[in-house]
Amino acid sequence: MGLRNVQADVALQSVARAAGTYTSGPVAAAGAAADVLLAVHCTAAIGTTPTLDASLEESADGASWTAVPGSAIGQLTAAGNRVAYAAVTKNYVRVTSTVAGTTPSVTYRASVWVRSE
Repeated sequence: MGLRNVQADVALQSVARAAGTYTSGPVAAAGAAADVLLAVHCTAAIGTTPTLDASLEESADGASWTAVPGSAIGQLTAAGNRVAYAAVTKNYVRVTSTVAGTTPSVTYRASVWVRSE
């Protein structure tokens, strides 16, 4: 049995982000998504109690998005890495992330690996 091809890309580039919610554009072409691995690499988290949460969302049409159950990373409060895996059923996938805390600045990137059916 051979290995299947995997598509990968950086969904959110590495930059410092203040408090707020940040989402990527669609990272999988229609019909391509099946298994998705989300990897988040945080290089800095400053401010008072900075936090970073990230997860996957899916959509049938690329316009209406819903959370993918079980796709959230463990919350980051300092520099570090987190990985989450999910099986998706819709045509499109994207990353959503939230930075919180008192005057936070969190530098991170989010990458995805997609294995098609």
